[in-house]
Amino acid sequence: MRDALGLTGPLDGELWGSTLMGMLWSRRYATRLENVGSADYALMFGAPLVEAIGRMGGAGARIALSVIAAVDDGELGLRAGELARELPEDAGRAVPGWVAALGEAEITDAAVMRDEVFDDACTMFLEARHPDGNVHAVGVLIDHNLGGMAKDIMVVDSIDGVAQVMREHPGPNGALTLERISPGMAAGRIHAALELTDLTWDPSVSEDYADLRALALMRADETPRLVVAHDRPEMPSAERDRLRDEFLRSPEGQAFAPDSDEAYAVSLAIEFCVDYVDGRPLRWSPVVVELFMADWVPRKVVSDGELFARIPMALDAWVRFAGRKSNLPDWAVAATREAIPAWHETMLERSDDPAAAGPAKELLTAVQEAGIDIEDRHALDTFVAGWNARSAMG
Repeated sequence: MRDALGLTGPLDGELWGSTLMGMLWSRRYATRLENVGSADYALMFGAPLVEAIGRMGGAGARIALSVIAAVDDGELGLRAGELARELPEDAGRAVPGWVAALGEAEITDAAVMRDEVFDDACTMFLEARHPDGNVHAVGVLIDHNLGGMAKDIMVVDSIDGVAQVMREHPGPNGALTLERISPGMAAGRIHAALELTDLTWDPSVSEDYADLRALALMRADETPRLVVAHDRPEMPSAERDRLRDEFLRSPEGQAFAPDSDEAYAVSLAIEFCVDYVDGRPLRWSPVVVELFMADWVPRKVVSDGELFARIPMALDAWVRFAGRKSNLPDWAVAATREAIPAWHETMLERSDDPAAAGPAKELLTAVQEAGIDIEDRHALDTFVAGWNARSAMG
């Protein structure tokens, strides 16, 4: 309440409230630990706070509750608003006029910043103006390599200010661009990215993410004519096979037989990008190579050492093929190819490490070690039932 009395305007208040909501967001997993299922974490942990504020009363309480009511879009915000309206006016200290402007920002502009070459991520900006004339922009970094989840959030003075910084510091190869887009489109992408992060267990996000999450959600909610971001259509199996066969007929892949380990490795590369990245099998970068070789293959692929020995050669050919099909600059193809040998040893080490395997790989490995024929449905079902029973007991 003392902090609330020191707030200076609507943006200051919204930032403060967003930080408070971020503290609650960081506790969201505890609802599962306390056996309350899919409980509203904000209400579960925030309700005692707003009730206590309401009992104390005063101008600080009215400001704090008004901020929470504006920043939280759920049951906690509704309860905070009810409590704020029930409080009597403080004869000794009036509530500042800016409190009425909370959550009343007008969205004035939007833009997307991206790397046009690798497109590993983009930052969606929404610019807003409060009734007091304060202008600011919220930027949400969306990671394409992690399926489009939000990883970082920033607050800047304006989109024009971002453009000026980019002109003064263009970066290597001048690949970073800033493009104006409709606010509705930016808000839709921000909504989808924040939701995906919420659905991800222990997501890898920046230190500021939790503090600014509620503010980003506010700006997206205030945007008129929001355009819902739809998932990229899943690439059918037949289309994946056609792409692999096109590669095998190409100059880059014609040395590999259709039934070779190299062809299988390319099928894995396509599956990885389509099902686990962002649905674009031809988009490869040094970071995508790292995620594929150092993380996905060790967790997902069960095979002997022969396949792992052939992955670098097959992936190098696939990267050259994908780069040609995508009109990727030569320097970008070269940089991506250089990442392949850099991660080969890590891939081999993690593939031999049982602790690095995912549940599916652990099961398949156990099936192989037990001598179970995966074509024998009865034997496989019996083994899986025993596996699940042992897992539940452990």
